[in-house]
Amino acid sequence: MNGVRTLGYLGIHSAQLDDWRQLGQALGTEVVDRGDQQLDIRLDRRAWRVRVEASDREDLAYAGWEVADDRELDALVEKLGKVGHVFEEAPAEAARTRQVERLVRGTDPDGNTVELFHSAAVSGKPFVSPHQVTFETGLGVGHMVLWCGDVQAMLDFYRDGLGLRVTDTIHLSEETIYFLRCNERHHSLALVGGRDQWVLQHLMFETDSVDAVGAAYERCHDLDLLQTTLGRHSNDEMFSFYAMVPGGYTIEYGHGGRLIDERTHQGAGYVTTSWWATET
Repeated sequence: MNGVRTLGYLGIHSAQLDDWRQLGQALGTEVVDRGDQQLDIRLDRRAWRVRVEASDREDLAYAGWEVADDRELDALVEKLGKVGHVFEEAPAEAARTRQVERLVRGTDPDGNTVELFHSAAVSGKPFVSPHQVTFETGLGVGHMVLWCGDVQAMLDFYRDGLGLRVTDTIHLSEETIYFLRCNERHHSLALVGGRDQWVLQHLMFETDSVDAVGAAYERCHDLDLLQTTLGRHSNDEMFSFYAMVPGGYTIEYGHGGRLIDERTHQGAGYVTTSWWATET
């Protein structure tokens, strides 16, 4: 491998842990309270996939990108250093807090905290969804879309530094969105210019069935959490809706995201984000 393998976890800052707890339960995740300062959101057998930490901010705190082992981690840190991005070994206590075997940290060109790790903890307790949802996490936690101050610098970092590959683009009236993959999932990261109030434009969880999406849509509707209708995206073909996150950005919740075959894939430039619906 010449880069990261999956988007392994996300850290979120929020002052609204109770609202996150409600949203997590509505989406069928397992929400684990870690005192009054932290929630861990589980999607599978791993100890956690999203960690919500008490803060006066409402935004992305850090993103954890996964590699296989020490050899891959050392090679990636060396590669990043050669293109001007210094990543440093985190203290052992930080790795224990993240529940990974090894952790290094740096920042991307916009100043977002980027963590590289391997060997995340697998819990002794099975994942238990309150609504019997199964999440598709074999290719990572899902995806995230970031608002960027300098799209080209961010693209260079994630593509040439972390080794992600551009799958395709969507050309809108004022911006181009770049979709990048690190495995078969259509994208684990997308970049869009025009820094908004938040760094995180949205994050995505993928389930194993249309029924899971429909049932979650109804629960979110009843709780007045919906930001969009159901719909299907153009480039990654995800059937999904968006729910409001405490703080103002969104979670996409979907099924059926497109998988990329490296042997046959050809890039494309789309001019619409959805084939139908996904309307606010």
